[in-house]
Amino acid sequence: MKRPLKVYLKHGRLADVLALIQVLSFDKSAHRSEAGLQEELQGVPASATHWREIAREHPEFFRVRQKGDNVVSLTARHVLPKDAEDRRPQLDVNFTHRLIQTAIDLHDRELKRAERWNFLFPAAIAALTSIVVILLSSYFQQKKEPNKAPEPTPTAVRSPAPQESRQP
Repeated sequence: MKRPLKVYLKHGRLADVLALIQVLSFDKSAHRSEAGLQEELQGVPASATHWREIAREHPEFFRVRQKGDNVVSLTARHVLPKDAEDRRPQLDVNFTHRLIQTAIDLHDRELKRAERWNFLFPAAIAALTSIVVILLSSYFQQKKEPNKAPEPTPTAVRSPAPQESRQP
């Protein structure tokens, strides 16, 4: 599944991703249901309708099963070997910090990429305005000076050629 562009730029997305990383890193259970996430995070996410949707749009961090009760998990924690109690251990604080920092870096990169062309917008508006002003001024200049027909040059009437005076 290809990730849509600019998912980090959705309003509130970074905060939702960071919250989901923390819950799935430190909770006793490595896999959570939608209801469990809503209870733990006290409601629905700000940038989507479901926590599963956020997890699906960020496969760089999360794993979402198609069916079952506990469908959302953190990929890094899911791949850890199970302990004696048949549970996956919580992630180390330093590793979780690195995941959070990675999410922030990805957000910053997408933001920079989105703002890369912002400087061209004012330049394009200025160029377009200049072209419109030039066209309008030339149009009004022509309106101001009515088209004058060129003065006819007399072809039938010729001025007499200068005669040479002969002196004897």
